[in-house]
Parts: sequence; C-alpha cells; structure tokens
Amino acid sequence: MLRVYPIFHSGFLVELRECCLLFDYYQGEIPAVDPAKTLYVFVSHGHRDHYTPRLRELTARWPRRYFFTGGVAGEEFHTMAPGDRAAVDGVTVEAFDSTDEGVSFLVRAEGTAVFHAGDLNLWYWEGDTEAERAEMTRRFEAVLDRLRGEPLDLAFLVLDSRQTEADAAAGIDRFQETVGARYIFPMHFGGDEALLDRRMARLRDTTHMLDPRRKPYYDLSDDS
Repeated sequence: MLRVYPIFHSGFLVELRECCLLFDYYQGEIPAVDPAKTLYVFVSHGHRDHYTPRLRELTARWPRRYFFTGGVAGEEFHTMAPGDRAAVDGVTVEAFDSTDEGVSFLVRAEGTAVFHAGDLNLWYWEGDTEAERAEMTRRFEAVLDRLRGEPLDLAFLVLDSRQTEADAAAGIDRFQETVGARYIFPMHFGGDEALLDRRMARLRDTTHMLDPRRKPYYDLSDDS
C-alpha cells in the first residue's frame, strides 16, 4: 500500500500498510487514516510554515506515534542533526543538511524510500553575488552527493514562488538530473498556482511529477 495525501504547502502524509509518515504539517486537515497504524511525525525545522505547536494535540488520536525534528524542542521529539540516524520498529530515519534551517529527511519504511527536503533548496535570489551563489550550490550539491544512487520512491522538493522564474525550479531540476525519484511532488510554492502549472508542464519523461493540489490522495499502490 502506498498513498500520498497532499495537505498544504510542505505538509504531506504518506500512508503505508502498517504505518503513516507525516511531514512538515502546520495547517490544513490531517487525513482520517486508520489510527491503529503507527504514526511517524517529521518536522524539518521550526519555521511557522513547517510546524505548529499544536502538533501533539492534532495527532493525539494515534496511540503510537514518534516525533523527529531538526530543531524543535520538546520532550517527545527525537532531535536529529545532519548525519544522524534513528530506527524504530523497522522504520529508519536519516537526517541530511538543509540550505536554510533544520534538516531534510530520508525515511525508509516497508520497502519504500521517501525523501522530504524541508527547506533544502537552491536558494538563489536577485542581488546574490557570484560567491554567494557558488556557496549555495556547494551546500546543495553536498547533500545530493550523499543521496546519489539511493533508489527513492518519493521526493518532496521545494518550488518557491519568491524566486525568479529562472531560479524557482533550479533545485528540482538539479535533483532530477543527479538523484531522481520515481515520483516527485513540488511543494512550498506559496499558493502560486501559475508557477506550479508551468512547472508541471515541464514534466520530464524519466520522472512522474505529481500535482500536490490533487485531493484527497494519490494511490500509488499498484506501481510500488
């Protein structure tokens, strides 16, 4: 079983046969999936568009739940720094660096490999110097180097409307060229549907680029 529920912004829930993975939730409706499944909750960092302090309350219906974070304090949270690994009941979690705050996550569960970038991206901005762009590229490529060769099933990657048209998809394009995944979901696009439409129109033959506006979920079970 493999279902992906787009929630909002960078928030997604991945449902597998025995567990669910909830990434960077801060608003929207959390899908009403089976609470008997174990819930693994991931918070890449504490920015308000990636985390809500109400997360514990909103996920309380799951009797078994585990929280992993790249920078939110809390007794229940398993805090991870880049390079850290954790394992719970056959689910393995690896934290990678970010080019902003916190971490990105690689999660392996039930034979499925999921990468959630958090705020990992090629953050190119108008007015950047060549040196600033070079340093951003170096940091981004360092993470891709560690991911290269990983057989990823899902990747959730940044598409930010605040960047210029030329730069907005640079991170996704570079990820596809060097790492790749069976399915990619753009995220973090801030409601700029025109930008998302243009990006979806550039679908590469080698990758399924899936539209995060679809409700309620994608059922990828037959292809997994």
